Amino acid sequence: MKILIILIILPILVFSQKLKRNTFEYEKLTTENFIECDESIKRELEASFIAIQENNSAEAVKIAKKMYDNNNDCFQVYETYSYSLFRNGKWFEGIEIIENGIQKFGSVPELIKRKSEMSLEMAQLGTGQKNIDGSSVYKANSLKYDEEQFKEENLKSALVDLHYLMTKYKGSEETFYVAKIQQLLKQYDESTVLFKTLTDHEDYKYGAVFNIAENYIAQNKLNDAETELNKLLVNNNKEGMIYDKLAEIYALKNDEDKATKFKNMAIYFDNVPYFSDLEYSEDNFELLKFFGTNENKSDQKIKKLNNIVNQNNPNFTIDVCLLILKLHANHGNGVEEKATEILIQIGKPSIEKVNKLFQLDVSTCTITNLADIMATVKDEDSWELMKQYLPHIANLPMTMIPPNLPEKMIKFDEEKGIKEILFVVKPLLNSKKESDSPMGELGGFGQYVYYSPLKKINLTKLRKIATELNYSDKEFKLLEEKIE
Repeated sequence: MKILIILIILPILVFSQKLKRNTFEYEKLTTENFIECDESIKRELEASFIAIQENNSAEAVKIAKKMYDNNNDCFQVYETYSYSLFRNGKWFEGIEIIENGIQKFGSVPELIKRKSEMSLEMAQLGTGQKNIDGSSVYKANSLKYDEEQFKEENLKSALVDLHYLMTKYKGSEETFYVAKIQQLLKQYDESTVLFKTLTDHEDYKYGAVFNIAENYIAQNKLNDAETELNKLLVNNNKEGMIYDKLAEIYALKNDEDKATKFKNMAIYFDNVPYFSDLEYSEDNFELLKFFGTNENKSDQKIKKLNNIVNQNNPNFTIDVCLLILKLHANHGNGVEEKATEILIQIGKPSIEKVNKLFQLDVSTCTITNLADIMATVKDEDSWELMKQYLPHIANLPMTMIPPNLPEKMIKFDEEKGIKEILFVVKPLLNSKKESDSPMGELGGFGQYVYYSPLKKINLTKLRKIATELNYSDKEFKLLEEKIE
């Protein structure tokens, strides 16, 4: 509350600067000056994008700046340097570079698209937040602009860019984004007209219809909005966001009973895995609440879980256990561990759904539990999923606890597990991260989970597998140091 008061009483000029973004009349710029970089320069620029993917934007800027200073006669250099600066939190420096590129080379679609993406991110995050190296960085009033005007100006800038690309190249993606920006700017009729052009498009039809319904709600055309949402339910009857919008409509119609019902359905389908056979019902909604809230003690939950097992309905038991793991509302109280233990006991019949949950956006702790089941059942599809996930641990943001997947892969198959781990860590051993930010030094802090399980492995066996992967003596020494 004190912060709000301070903001109000300080001189208004400090906090109400207006952002003014440059715009281009793209139709009047040249479309014949798209000078591309040669392949050797493109390969060097690719190193910047790799550094960005590795959450090392400072290194990306260093690489791209060198190219910009020495080889700025092709547009990809401007795009790469601009984007590297932007990802490093230097928003306006990045915008300036890409605008210089447009002035120099003309209406290059790659530059215009990248500029629009940067503008949209600025509009989304506002003045007090940036996304740097995979983490959200907050700084109150870091940009001295009026928040709403800042967001609106960036939306308008992106609209100019994307409207040109939509008109010039007839792209469906650009059409969708233009319509969405128009919606955010409260240009509802124009937005609806564009969304309607996408209702037969395989990739955008559902999103288009949903957004048309949102436009109708904003215009208080509630019956029209309901009609659109009911169309969506025909093929998307497990999408929580649709029920949430229907709840909103009925709340506006003052029909509290239907509003409550649809809100409950929204909560249910947002939390129950899409592949679950648990249909929505009042009983199943109560089951979700029982395991998903703190109203019940852990011993009560474990007792209920045991009762479910005793009903001798394996498919129902599997669905309930996976629901518990997806919810991640019982971490550290023994309930998730119990659900994992039950799924391990069920074994093979559970693995198809375990694999599906592994592929969803679940917590890293849930990934560890699922990997424990997978390591015990030893299904080959599970192995491929674990193998695909393994490299991502290296670049997890510092705010996330890394999953103990490497240990589970060794449990699955010791030799194959070691080999996959050594394959992933080989380039990491040679990587030297540099950052201007103290936070950047913590990048890759979760990589210890690669090395911890290797402590239990016979050194001779480890060296044999490393040799098969062409480890040098230096690399193996670095590996030994990490393991110690």
